[in-house]
Amino acid sequence: MKRNFLYAGQTLALILSLLLVVMISIPAYAESTKLTFLHTNDMGELTAKKGFGGFPQLASLLKAERSRSPHSITTFGGDLISPSLMSGLSKGVEMIQLMNAIKMDVAVLGNHEFDFGPEIAKDRVSESTFPWLGTNSQGSDGTPAAGARTYFVKEFAGYKIGFFGLTTPETVSLSSPGEGVTFSDVFKTAKKAVSDLNAEGADIIVALTHMDLSDDIRLAREVKGLHLILGGHDHRTFASVENGVSILQAGSDLRYLGVVDLVVERKEKRGKKYLSVIPSWKILTTGGVEADPEIGKIVQEFEDKLDEKLNIVVGKSELPLDTRRTSVRTKSTKFGELIALAMKREVGADFGFTNGGGIRGDREYAAGTELTRKDILKELPFGNVTVLLEISGLNVLKLVEHSVSKVEEGAGRFGHYSGLSYDFDAAKVAGSRVENISIQGAPLDPSKIYTVATNDYVARGGDGFEMLPLGKAIIDKSAGTLMATTVMKFIRDNGGVTSSIFK
Repeated sequence: MKRNFLYAGQTLALILSLLLVVMISIPAYAESTKLTFLHTNDMGELTAKKGFGGFPQLASLLKAERSRSPHSITTFGGDLISPSLMSGLSKGVEMIQLMNAIKMDVAVLGNHEFDFGPEIAKDRVSESTFPWLGTNSQGSDGTPAAGARTYFVKEFAGYKIGFFGLTTPETVSLSSPGEGVTFSDVFKTAKKAVSDLNAEGADIIVALTHMDLSDDIRLAREVKGLHLILGGHDHRTFASVENGVSILQAGSDLRYLGVVDLVVERKEKRGKKYLSVIPSWKILTTGGVEADPEIGKIVQEFEDKLDEKLNIVVGKSELPLDTRRTSVRTKSTKFGELIALAMKREVGADFGFTNGGGIRGDREYAAGTELTRKDILKELPFGNVTVLLEISGLNVLKLVEHSVSKVEEGAGRFGHYSGLSYDFDAAKVAGSRVENISIQGAPLDPSKIYTVATNDYVARGGDGFEMLPLGKAIIDKSAGTLMATTVMKFIRDNGGVTSSIFK
């Protein structure tokens, strides 16, 4: 028995030795590495609205994701310094300070970065502790606009990640980038960028974009060598793979954080080396997330400053103004006309239109009242923006008919106009109450195309205005100015509310 035991032990030792030799002889494979991209876009608000958003909540998500994945890069898809109530007063200084505080890594210029002109855009870029990309933008000197960079390369765990940035060429008409600033074709620019970054030794190539989602998809289809597209501009929440390229957008106003994990590994097959890239993604909500106290303190300081600024007078009203619910939902009022006029003038429309349901102050202002920023915000609390649409004369008729279709019920759809007049008879059947429509003094032509300045809520069909989404958006929500800011600027620029501004 003893001899058998020794024999078995010798046999086991021989087997283990053979296994060790075999294991040593097997070539070792490189371990995979996870690269994580934490993406947001189109930020307009500092704090949560209706339970979603907020820099303090975003900061908490970022900390958690950075802890989960040490090789993390935080990216931004454009539109930061405008439009919001505070940025209308501060020109976006606070947004840059907060982006610095949450440790942003890289951003792309959005069209709203130029809303206050090229010098302000350049100032905000220079104040950033992170680079801005403007690969397809050119200033008068041939370099990227606003002091942005052409490319950005970051290295993690032995992998070089190359970034380039594309901004919609429509920025020239959507914003105020300044004379001599141009935006090149995004697809030609992208092809050159991939080639240049490959020459710099980039392993992973990422496009940061601020343009229509349809262009992101086309980019993935037409430009070889891309691994990831992180976008903005459409205010969409979107994640998918197109032609082997991952595409992600994270909505707007910090409601969501987009997370893309790329598991990368250098491999060899039949003597040919290649890079394996396997993507996965998730979109995290900031709703219900506990606020980061450090970022929360910074935000509160800015909010306190905003409260002080809100008590500033924007202008005196020489006319009595009525925003009572019973008034703005049943008849034309000077305050409603003021809103429509301000929007019309800002975007150069044929006529302005807003719905009475969006006017919420429910009060009367005596002649001689000094209107403050807080007054205007109470009247227009929803954060809607001014947009510009092209619609047919036939749809103008439908719009006006719809706006008076439930006037007897005090419905919020009741319309206030500037540049458009009409007669209506509430005793008639809804849909046939309106007659004698004129635009800028000329009778309505059903076959003509008109431009209308309105708010983004009704522009997308809100309050039952189904004819408006059928029109062509010239200035959409992503490019519009905050409606309250539009009205405040108009009052200030015209020295108050006087009877002469309505003539």
